[in-house]
This record gives sequence, C-alpha cells and structure tokens, in this order.
Amino acid sequence: MSEHEFEHEHEYGCEHNCCEHDGHCECGLEHEHHHEHEHAHGHSHGCACGCGGCAHDDEEEETKLSLTLLGVSAVLVVVGLFLKSIPIAQTIVGIVAVVLAAYPLVFKVYGDIKARRFTEIELMIISVVAACCIGELRDAALVAILYRIGEIIEDRAVENSRKAIDSVAKIQQDYAHLVLDDGTTRKVDAEDVPVGAKINVLPYERFPIDGVVESGISTADASAITGESLPITLGKGVEVKSGMVNGKDSVTVVTTELFGNSTASRIVRMVEDATEKKGNVQKFITRFAKYYTPIVVIIAVALAVIGSIATKDVASWVKRALVFLVASCPCAIVISIPLGFYTGIGAAAKDGIIVKGSIFIEAFAKAKAFVFDKTGTLTTGNFEVSKITSMSNFTEEQILTLAAAAEYYSSHPIAKSIVSAAPQIDEKYLSDFREVAGGGTSVVFDGKRILCGGRRLLETEGVETPDYTDGDVCVVFDGKIIGTITLRSALRNGVEDMVEHLRDQGVEHIIMLTGDNETASDEVAKAINLDEYYCNLLPEEKLSHLEEIKNEYGKVVYVGDGINDAPVLASADAGVAMGLGTQAASEAADVILTNDRLDKLAPAHRLFKRTINIVHFNLIFAIVIKMIVLILGAAGYAPVWLAVFADVGVCVICILISTLIGKAKNSFFDTIHLR
Repeated sequence: MSEHEFEHEHEYGCEHNCCEHDGHCECGLEHEHHHEHEHAHGHSHGCACGCGGCAHDDEEEETKLSLTLLGVSAVLVVVGLFLKSIPIAQTIVGIVAVVLAAYPLVFKVYGDIKARRFTEIELMIISVVAACCIGELRDAALVAILYRIGEIIEDRAVENSRKAIDSVAKIQQDYAHLVLDDGTTRKVDAEDVPVGAKINVLPYERFPIDGVVESGISTADASAITGESLPITLGKGVEVKSGMVNGKDSVTVVTTELFGNSTASRIVRMVEDATEKKGNVQKFITRFAKYYTPIVVIIAVALAVIGSIATKDVASWVKRALVFLVASCPCAIVISIPLGFYTGIGAAAKDGIIVKGSIFIEAFAKAKAFVFDKTGTLTTGNFEVSKITSMSNFTEEQILTLAAAAEYYSSHPIAKSIVSAAPQIDEKYLSDFREVAGGGTSVVFDGKRILCGGRRLLETEGVETPDYTDGDVCVVFDGKIIGTITLRSALRNGVEDMVEHLRDQGVEHIIMLTGDNETASDEVAKAINLDEYYCNLLPEEKLSHLEEIKNEYGKVVYVGDGINDAPVLASADAGVAMGLGTQAASEAADVILTNDRLDKLAPAHRLFKRTINIVHFNLIFAIVIKMIVLILGAAGYAPVWLAVFADVGVCVICILISTLIGKAKNSFFDTIHLR
C-alpha cells in the first residue's frame, strides 16, 4: 500500500478529483506500495447505482476467491514435496502453485507500468520469474505465497489502525430538524441551516450544529468531542457543540455557527488533514522508496551477472541474486513507518487530543522546552484566597466575612472569589451598596460602613494607608483598616502534577510567558515550580521571547488559549490550544486538547514520544535484519525462506510493534531514546 493510499483510503473521498474509472490516481503523489484489496480514496467502481454497496460486495467476493486460490497454492507446494519421484508431476504441480499465488501480482505490475512506477511488487515478480528460470518452482511459489500472506496481515493492521480516525467522521450529523415559523419541523441538510435558526434535536440524536439551548431539559454525551464520559446537563442558555449526543428528551437549539464551522466539522477536517502533514521520517521514507527499488534491482542483476561470469555457476549466482531481491523488499519500512504515525494520531484522537500531522508528533516528542501562557492555561482565570493578614483584633474569619459582605453584590471575579471563600452572608444586614470602578466596594453592614478594595479606594475615602503589598485587598471597618486579603490565581486542576510528569519524561525547561504583573506571575511560578517566567508582556513581546527560547533550547512547544495566543501558537514548533472554544487559537495550533484539560498534556507527550521511539525502532530493526540477510544472501549462506522472513516476517513484526503505540503503558518504548 502506498503512503498516498494509506493516508487517503477512508470515507472522506479524494480531494484531488484525479481518479479515473479504473482506480488509477493521476494526482502525481507518491505511490510506493500497493495491495490487492486497496481502493485508494475510498471511491467505488462497477456499481451503476453509485451507492458503493455493489463494489463492497464484489471486493468481498474477490477477497474470498483470492484466499481460496492462495490456500490451494500452499497445499500444492506441500503436495509437491511428495512427488520427487515423479519429476513431471512435481513440475506441473509447481507451475500451478506459482500461477495461483502470483497471478494477482501480475495485474499489479501492469498497473505500475501504466503509472510508470517501480515498486517492491516488481521485485517480487522478478524474484518469482528468476526462481522459475533456474527450476526452483517451490521457492518461486513460496515467495509469492508468503508475500501475499504478508499483504493480508498488513491490510488488517492498517484497517484496525484506521478505526480510531475513521470513527471521528461519525461524529458529524449531516441533517437537522429545522423549526419553521409555524412551529412545525422539516428535515433539511445541516449545511443549509443558517446562523440564528432554531433546530429541534430529538432524543439520542447528535447535535448537527453548534448552538445554545433555547428550550427543553436533557443531558448530552460529549465524549466524542472531549473524551469525557460524564454527561452534561442541558437547559436554557447552555452551549452545545455539534457531535455531542442528546439524551432522552428533545431540546430546541438556536444555532451559533454554520455547519462547516461547527465543532464536529472542524475536528473531522483537522483529522483528515493530519495524515497529509508528514514528518521528517515519513518524508525520508517517501524519497527512500522512490530510488531504493531500482537500485536494488541493478545490484541484484550485477551480482548474478558478475558472479556467473567469474565462476561459470549461473544457477548458484542467480539464486543468490534471488535471495538478495526478496530480502531487499522495503515492505517493513514503507508500511510500518506511516502505520506507526497513523496509529499515534488515532490513539490521540480517541483520547480527545487532535494532532494535525506527524510532523507535530515529532516536534512535540523532541521538544526540550515547554512554554505556557498563564491566564486560562495554567490558571482558570478565577482567584482564590491564599492569605489573610490581620491588622487589628479581628480574626482571619471575621475579616473574610466582613470582606464578603462588602463584595456580596459585586460581579467582579475577585469579589466572587472572596464571597465563595467566606461563610454564608445574611442579606438582611446589608444596605447602601456602592462600587467604585477600579477601586473596590462599599456597603453598610449592621449599621457600620465596610470598605473592601485597593489603595485607590482607601485614598478616596480618606483612610490611612498602611504598608502592604500592592495587589492585596484591604478591608476597612468603621473607618479603620482591620486586615488585608491576598488572592492568587486559581490553578487548573492537576497543573502541578503535569509539570512534574513533563520533567520525568525528559522536558528540561518549563517556562511561562504572561501579560500579568510580577507579583501574580511569581506566585504561580513558585507554586508549580517553573524554571523561568516573563511577565508584563504584550502579544508581540511574547512572540519575540518565544524566538529567543527557540534559539536557546531548540524545539519548543507552546501551550495557550485565546485569540492573543494565536501568533505564538503558530510560531512554535508545536502549538497546543486548550479546547475548541477560540477558533483563531484552534486553527493556529498544531495540537488541540479538545476537553480543555491540561492534565492531558503529559499523557500526550508520553504517547508522542512512544510513537517516535517505536517508529525509529522499527526503522532500525528492519534495516539491521535486512542488511544481515542481504550480506548472507550475497555470500550464498541465506536460503530463500530467510529472505522471505527478512521481508514479510520483519514487516509483520514491525506492524505488531506499531500496535503497541495506543495500548502500552509505561512500556519499554516509553523509556528508550531513539530520537
């Protein structure tokens, strides 16, 4: 299977509009490896109704016939072992076995010739023909049989690896129940629903378009979008994303996006595009396969010709060349490398992590520096009380309660944080609430005035200002300051563990870039043990600092959210966006944590490192085994079965190892360093 087929053979269709009726792709992309049952770009042939079902049935029948003939060929090879005393019968049985096993390869060679390709299939056919010419019919049949068995195993592995990615397409629902002016509904294409329209979502249907619930109460399963298993409670005003599954009750939703810009469509589009963006290893394999096969054939021919001339032993040297050809087939490399990346992308998608291409898997895995935005990334954007300092006879709890009374009616995030931290306030004791813009709040509590705010409020109200840390909230009761409250940005859940896990996984520099002030930044940096931080930065200053970090530490991952992070996300070697809420950030990012959970970052890093380690291990393993067998074959010490193992056997082993990417936890491949 070629990389192009490997990457495009799913239900989304070919974007190049280049496929002729015979299934040949004229798009000009590389096609190095071809399998009998692959139909690149997922289109169907031979079905007049255009439904694709007839082609699928034909393909199943063709597969059954092919397996049957392959089985018969294998049986004939065994039968031939018992016909040594009847040479003519053994020859006839051998010829039939070769024809049954190799005939599909002949048709593929014809397709390659038309497309002006020279692939490992040509190596196999040359090997089969060469074996027949020197009378080794059994070896010829074995080469074809084992190669075909390897194809079947490869096809199954590729099919399994595609499931996680192909399942992403199923989160889209292409129709909607549009609510008309008279209150009735009509089923329409989701693409035809405008922004601001009302749609009715029936029980257990997917939400086709992003929107806000206008009426109805239900629950929603968002696991396909975020990876979270807990249901979301739906009611008036609750935001819903396309791809979520409605619960047991109908709800009416006002759309806020067009179908093409909705969450599910964006996710599907990003995953589709992911297989197009090849990393350095995949690009090398593409170039490698293009020149490798013809070079190998030239070497094999030279080996046979020069050896035969030098020793006059034509049969022996042709057999050596045959072994050389079979062992040199690049299946293990051409298949296992893209399969490894494909499996990594699929495993990440299943866990709510969208990665836009293998090139970013490489950058993510190799990065020694992780750079974070602060507000909304390392912190929630809310605040929490970290310290209460008494400057009077009032206790810390009394100071907090009085501050909460002053802030009770304010909607400011700081006010909400103080109120939520304090005991319940009885409103009947509160009166004459006032709010000073940028200064603080004031209220009468049980006949006494309380002030709560910063230095500006105290100066405005004529209260003596003591020495205290700027940024602290002062609490004044009956004209005298009684204490201060220190607030800190509330950290996201698991952020400390995330930093620790990244360090354990080899990340050497963890840095924060923020527009916040020195005090708040220093507090967060110390709380989670950051290596460096830079504060009071404008967006363009973040960009220049990121470039300096890249120059000093090499590859850099940047994690952020919000529109102001988009330029930095795009500039990083791998930009990570928190959630899908900000379209500019998610489009500029290379990796998206759809569930908006920072604790997914370290597992993503471990998964991508494992992917790279396995890809490199497979590459080294395949090359080493092949080199050993090639040398033994050229020297005349390797039988044909060993050459077949160096091709098919190594390929199967590499495929099996690739399946560990999405399954193994704390495995051998998490600890080795092959990058």
